[in-house]
Amino acid sequence: MPEFSMPPTSTNRYNSLSLHDLLEDELIILPSFAEESRANLDVWAEIRSNRLRDVVEVVNITSDSISVRGNGHNNETIYLSDSVAVASIFNGRRVLLDVSGLPYHVWTPILKALYCTNTLTRVVYVEPNEYKPHKSPASDSLFDLSKEFLGLSPLPGMAQLLGPEDENRCLFVPLLGFEGNRPRSLAYQIDPEPKKVIPIVGLPGFQIEYPTYTLVCNRDLLEEFQAFSDIHFARASCPYEAYATLKSIKRYYSDHYMYIAPVGTKPHGIGAVLYSIANPDDTEIMFDHPIKKDGRTAGQGLVHIYDFGGFDEYRS
Repeated sequence: MPEFSMPPTSTNRYNSLSLHDLLEDELIILPSFAEESRANLDVWAEIRSNRLRDVVEVVNITSDSISVRGNGHNNETIYLSDSVAVASIFNGRRVLLDVSGLPYHVWTPILKALYCTNTLTRVVYVEPNEYKPHKSPASDSLFDLSKEFLGLSPLPGMAQLLGPEDENRCLFVPLLGFEGNRPRSLAYQIDPEPKKVIPIVGLPGFQIEYPTYTLVCNRDLLEEFQAFSDIHFARASCPYEAYATLKSIKRYYSDHYMYIAPVGTKPHGIGAVLYSIANPDDTEIMFDHPIKKDGRTAGQGLVHIYDFGGFDEYRS
């Protein structure tokens, strides 16, 4: 057992979400439109009809800004690097943030603003029923998920100006998924030594076979950096376990700087981003900004709601 307190693990899971599962006083932040069906829950149409005052919609997304409407905003442009403007989206209200249809560079600064303002927060993530198989599956890409990558650059609000004091005391911690080319490309940016790559794999996975797929897709990375013996595991659907696993790794490598690459499940990404927000002095998020392919997923699976409260337990 870890020698530190675990973060709270308050998760509710639903086969389908209804109005009764939403709190009466929370503001719901969601995209106005999402290509993936899992981000277009029937309950969001109901909430727009019955509780429009409790909805903020992201109506336009660029690389550095969004437009929002609701809660006093009328298609107003918000620059994602402006923490005050991002916080004005929710303006002190408790929040339910649906990350299922929002890209990382949008929900990350919102999550950071929620954390920094101690806002009562719940996060929604909806699993897909299935992923689109690749037409020409290769060892590092069984599924056809991304059409290109914009390249390594900081997520808004997560840039680190100083970096590590000692380049020889650095870890590369990728949270692995089905695209093995992504963590390998990111690893080459910092060229970690063998045994300094500490992967995290989602186990149990959303489906029983998914952890095996993850290992197959990332075999080249694991072999090249001699990382098979250093694999850690965290439930694929659980940001709390991802956070706790990162905390455990840091406890063992207490004098190391951690480069964290959230290229696996989005719940793992939530835990990784939250860990970096809470530990800014010795962690850095590495992200390659994928452009998703149309039809990459199909259907709606389980709905997860993670309750972070006011993030008090993440400030130690």
